[in-house]
Amino acid sequence: MIKISRRIGNKSPTLHKIYTEDEAKKLKMSYVHWKTAKQGEWGITDDGYVAKCFNRKKYVDKCGGMKTFIKLTCGVGWDSPSAAIKFLDNQKNSMYSKINPTKTWDEHECGKTRTKNMVRAYAYMMMGDGGIDYTTLGNIYRPDQLVPGATVKRFLKKRTVQKMVEEKIKELLEKKDVNKEFAVDNILKAIRMAESKGDVNNFLKANDYIMDLLEMKPNKKMITDTIQIDVTKQIADTIAKEDKRLTLQRKSEENDVSE
Repeated sequence: MIKISRRIGNKSPTLHKIYTEDEAKKLKMSYVHWKTAKQGEWGITDDGYVAKCFNRKKYVDKCGGMKTFIKLTCGVGWDSPSAAIKFLDNQKNSMYSKINPTKTWDEHECGKTRTKNMVRAYAYMMMGDGGIDYTTLGNIYRPDQLVPGATVKRFLKKRTVQKMVEEKIKELLEKKDVNKEFAVDNILKAIRMAESKGDVNNFLKANDYIMDLLEMKPNKKMITDTIQIDVTKQIADTIAKEDKRLTLQRKSEENDVSE
């Protein structure tokens, strides 16, 4: 028998017993396959471990079909034909509340519709000139939080989210025909302009970009994305500026003593 510590619902973490199938048989325990287990029953996982089912709930999917989500103390899963719960995989990653235990929390969050909607709005804000409205972004992402704006600012610092923002901005730029060909054309234009003006520094700089693209430099890795958008730094800088502004604002309010 294995004991795992888990917090279920709003309760404090408690120990939950997990049995091997042989142990369950010796103890003459009554158990069913986890997909058919009801709340309070024991269910067996696909790798042969028996755990208690503590929740079973039906949901309507996007196509209007009915799906059931089953929660065991050692793992969770949908009742679809290909779904599986493997206790040892969950135990290895210390993750018993996610379908894919190998994914981190923020990786799971990035797959949710609310995150995709927030990232789309954030990308449009970054490309516009109206600044970043974290309160609006927070209300798109997690309106249930006490301070949605602060929640979304913390979330935007995650590397997985920053990658989503980068991809979204590239997608929006490509819709405006700002792509690799556009970038190369601009570099060639810059070379011609610098040459006509006798501007050696800018001529060499533009030519340096071309050499990078053609891998003409020793020990140079190929640049797969010609458009170099350092969105990661821009995200961090934007958040840092906002934090500094709020800090200065708070100090100003503290010093403002009415007569």
